[in-house]
Amino acid sequence: MIDTNQVVNVNNRVEFQLLQTQKNLRNLNVDYYKWGFLPSLSAVGNYNFNYFNNQFKDLYKNAIPVGYVGLSMNLPIFQGTRRLQNLSKAKLQVQRTDQDIVNTQNTINTQYIQALASYKSNYVTWQTLKQNVELARDVYNVVSLQYREGIKTYLDVIVSQSDLRTSELNYYNALFQLLSSKIDLKRALGTLTIEPTNN
Repeated sequence: MIDTNQVVNVNNRVEFQLLQTQKNLRNLNVDYYKWGFLPSLSAVGNYNFNYFNNQFKDLYKNAIPVGYVGLSMNLPIFQGTRRLQNLSKAKLQVQRTDQDIVNTQNTINTQYIQALASYKSNYVTWQTLKQNVELARDVYNVVSLQYREGIKTYLDVIVSQSDLRTSELNYYNALFQLLSSKIDLKRALGTLTIEPTNN
């Protein structure tokens, strides 16, 4: 059995989580292009020792310190419309991802409704065929008893036994369909877990 009153939570689905991550990355891309309009300031510095001497043996006796410090400022004045076009493109990609998210939500809801309807239908079929098996077993027992008493023919026993086997086969097929639709429903809900196999 599975609870059919559950509400589908799209956050449990992997494809929805993937789209959310993709949207976050694209929002970061928009922020990156926005930051491209700001001037940048960077500092640079270096300090080390230089060794000079005309004699090779005295090369490392005297160390001359050398250092420098500087600032570099980059002011983007005009680079064509490349930055504006990149920013517009990044914003459109975010909007496209928003539309993909809405589409995925609708698809997940549709899958859930279809899986729920299939599960309920297969459950009713399984219950009905379970009752049919019980009835066919009762009929077979009655006909078999009547055959032993000499009331029915052996052909009637074979026919009732065949009907019993057919109803049992239909019952097992309905059970398989029910379990299959249960898996589909769990997948639509995003609660289907994979059990590790011990090899």
